[in-house]
Amino acid sequence: MEKQLTRNELLISLIKKAKSPFTTIEQKLEVKKILMTSHTMRGMNHLFLVQCYLDEVNPLFTITREEALKQADLALKENNRGAFYYLYLLLKDEDIVKARNYLRLACTFGNPLAYLEIGKSYHYGILFEKDIEKALANYQIAIDCEVKEAYYYMILLLNEIGEYKKAEGFYKSAVKKGIKLPGIVK
Repeated sequence: MEKQLTRNELLISLIKKAKSPFTTIEQKLEVKKILMTSHTMRGMNHLFLVQCYLDEVNPLFTITREEALKQADLALKENNRGAFYYLYLLLKDEDIVKARNYLRLACTFGNPLAYLEIGKSYHYGILFEKDIEKALANYQIAIDCEVKEAYYYMILLLNEIGEYKKAEGFYKSAVKKGIKLPGIVK
């Protein structure tokens, strides 16, 4: 008797099949159809398709904006809270109110990249009113969650507000962790 695949293993095997150079176009379309319609992978398949839409360089599947929004909604209906972050990404340039709410929800459910994004939003006053303290706090959470890019923004903001010693401390901490940054700005 064969071992039944877990949801993750099933998703990975479908993606591998689609990436294989020996897979025909018809087979790739069948994999895409499975990913778009399956409700057994807790929304991971739907979010993978949203990632395909967001990947402007080398997407595995061509996905329209409308399909990406539908897939993010399906993931949310399947209780995949990662969909909040993807809905933020999809809506941030067209519906600020919804984007802001989805970003807050993504942070509420602990998405590390959402902390970086909300930090940048407070830093630059994009979706929220500019608030340096909130920006610093969210960059710190992102750093604690090991989001490498958060070091860059933390150092940048600390230098902007004249906290050069703190910025240098974060720079040294990043270097110790093997994170390559452009250098200390003074």
